[in-house]
Amino acid sequence: MAPAAHAGPPSYGSNGVFNVVTNPRPGWTTASIEPGRYRVDQAPSMYPYQSAPGFWYRCHNFPCSAGFPGNVIASGPAVRDVPTFMDVLPSDVAVALANVTLTVAN
Repeated sequence: MAPAAHAGPPSYGSNGVFNVVTNPRPGWTTASIEPGRYRVDQAPSMYPYQSAPGFWYRCHNFPCSAGFPGNVIASGPAVRDVPTFMDVLPSDVAVALANVTLTVAN
């Protein structure tokens, strides 16, 4: 009998905007993200190149991006080769990612 397969934790990225499922805003996104703690990783790149620096944004309204600072609650960089973390709160409306992959932290 073969051992049961186990899927890894969900991940999101590396570019795009996700609606937080606890505050749905139909029509703004095609993907959603659950509230919780996430590991932030710089998007991978192919040798010898390095991808552009990565950033994440948590927003209380749409549009969610650096271009709409009044909607941004918090933001942070992805630090290459160093694990960092961010929390998506149930009160958040959206999360925007730029060259970042979020993985559910265990």
